[in-house]
Formats: sequence, structure tokens, C-alpha cells
Amino acid sequence: MSKAFKGHIPALDGVRGLAIGLVLAVHLFSNLMPWGGFFQNTLKQTFSYGSLGVEVFFVLSGFLITGILWDTKTKAGYFKNFYMRRFLRIFPLYYGVLALIALVAFGLPRLIALEPQLLSEMQTLQGLQGWLWSYGLNFYIWLHNVSDWAQLPYVSHFWSLCVEEHFYIFWPVLVFLFPRKKLIHVAMGMVVFSMLTRMGMYFAEANPLAVYALTFCRFDALCLGSILALVVRGENSAEAYVLWMKKTSRWLLGGGALFIVVSFFVTLGQKEGALWNVVKPLRETAFNVVFAGILASALVAGARSWVSLFFCSAFMRFLGRYSYGLYVYHAMVSYYFVSRNTLAFVQQWVANDLAATFLLGSFGCVLSCLIAFVSYHAFEKHFLKLKVFFEARGG
Repeated sequence: MSKAFKGHIPALDGVRGLAIGLVLAVHLFSNLMPWGGFFQNTLKQTFSYGSLGVEVFFVLSGFLITGILWDTKTKAGYFKNFYMRRFLRIFPLYYGVLALIALVAFGLPRLIALEPQLLSEMQTLQGLQGWLWSYGLNFYIWLHNVSDWAQLPYVSHFWSLCVEEHFYIFWPVLVFLFPRKKLIHVAMGMVVFSMLTRMGMYFAEANPLAVYALTFCRFDALCLGSILALVVRGENSAEAYVLWMKKTSRWLLGGGALFIVVSFFVTLGQKEGALWNVVKPLRETAFNVVFAGILASALVAGARSWVSLFFCSAFMRFLGRYSYGLYVYHAMVSYYFVSRNTLAFVQQWVANDLAATFLLGSFGCVLSCLIAFVSYHAFEKHFLKLKVFFEARGG
């Protein structure tokens, strides 16, 4: 088996940093920015594409998780080690935050009289507890026809954690059962299935948030990363796979980007209809193809290339290292800023909309980074130290 792309790859920390950076852009800048003139509206719309950062997370997760699973497939404790290591990475922070949310949601109304908005938020959080603790928030969005993220105060972003957790449950079983080439075909089939499922739901006029958040609608991003990991784990030399990855990255980036550009012109001015329902899910997958290309480029970039300098920079790796905590905490900060119209408070001193937005958004980013940093070093890393007891051995 080739030894290409194994072990810790610093550039992938930077790819993770890119993912969380995009998410910060949408939640702490686009969502805060009011509509205004042409330039401001263009900027707001551009930052809104930061929501695609979640797809970067999915592509990267598919690559890393599949690589880990395949490399340990024949070793003792395959399932136990994988699930325990995931447990130690994900559950302490997730359930720790949920416990705090539950404590506040149930305890605060009993302690003091709350103003109507806060009371409504606490009651909503009380009703969501079962869905949150069972990683079912994305199915709640579907079954309860949630039409606005604001209907899920402070926790709307947890839908993506549900998607990843569902993937972690069934994907190790498929990796264990199928040989490499067959598994690549399964992953390809799941990419097509995901794309066609979204297409069918668009034609059925399903809830757009459900189409966005449901696990089986997000398989394409996860499986594109998985395919990359599986291809380079064949019997060829590491050098051959590096060459293949370089060529593939260009095709993925070029082909995906070309389709995205053409699709925008084809559907210009449309937001519904048969053509829109067909092109939209294809374009969503095309974005994931581009992200797979970015991942491939980061893997094979030369040490002095601008790609490597960007992804291996201290700043990008910092964001990547604390990305999990940043993701969990930043949207809570964003929700508070938006729901309390904090921008209006800032505008008492900074009249310009853009300046006020960037000041508040930057403060939100710094605050989120600080909370994530403290959370990691005071809490999360102590659980991560226990992963040493679940290393793959033998086989």
C-alpha cells in the first residue's frame, strides 16, 4: 500500500482554517451587514458564500476519516479505536456546551423574570433538547418545517455536526465490508444519490433549509473527500500518487469552476422552475468538486509555492487548530449580535455601516477565538490526551 498522504499534514490544518474562516465571514460579517448601496450589497452577498465553508469541512472530513479507517481496517480494535477517538474529540465539547445550554434554558426562567424575547428563546431551547442530544437537529428542521435559522436560537449551526456524526456511524461499517475499488464505486454512487436527492426535493418544493441540512443531501461533499483518500491508497508508488493528485487537482478546480461560472449565466435571474431545479444541485456538487481540488492542491503543493505558504501559515493553522471550538461558539456570538441588533449600538459611535459592521464582526471573531482557545486548553485537550489508549496496533 502506498505511503503517500499519511500522518499529520500541516497544510490540512490550513484547509480547516480556510473552512472556519469562510464560516466566520458569513455569520460575523454578512449576517451583520445591513443592505445598502451597490458596493455594500455586493460585499454582503459575497460574504454570504462563506456558508460554503461547511462543505470544505465535509470534504476534508471525508478525506481524513476515510484515510484513518482504511489504514486501520485490518488492525485489532478497528471499530472500538475509531469510535472512542471520535468520542474523545467531539463529545466532550458538544455535550458540555449542551449541558450548559440546558442548565440556562431550564434554570434561568426559574430564577428571574425574563423579557419576552429571551423567555421565548429559553422555551425553544427547552423543546429542542431531545433533538440536540441525539444529533437529530437536521431532521428536526425537516420534520418541523423550520423556515428560518432564527427559529433555532444559538444552536442552528449544530445541523452540520449532526451530518458528520451520522457519517461517522455508518461509514466505518462500509469501509470494513468493501474492498477499496468497490468502496470507491459506493462513494461515487453516494455522490450521485446526494445530488439527485436534492434535485428531487427541489422539484417537490421541499423546505430549502431541509434540503440544505439533511444528511443524505450532503453525502457528495463527504464522499468526494473519501474518494481522494481511497484512490491514493492503492499499490502504486507514493510518487505516482503525488503526480496523480497534481493532475487531478487541476481537473477538479478547472472543471468545477467552469461549470459554476456557466451555470450562473444559464440561470441568471432565475430562482425557480425546472431549469433551476436541475442546475442548482449540480452547481452545489460542482462547488464541492472545487473544494476537493483545493484539498488536492494543498496536499501536493511545493514548500515554496503560494498555496503551501498560505495553508501552512501560522494564522491559517491557528484557525485550523481551534476550528471545532470556533465553529461551536462563533454562531452563538453571531446570533446574539444579530438578534439584539448590536450593530445599532456600535453605530452610535461609528456611523458608517461598513465600518461598524467590520468593527463588530472583528470583535466577534476575536471573542470567538478567545473562547475557543480557552475551551481547548482548559477542557478539550485533556480528553484528547486519552486518545493514546486507543491507538491502532497489530494487523
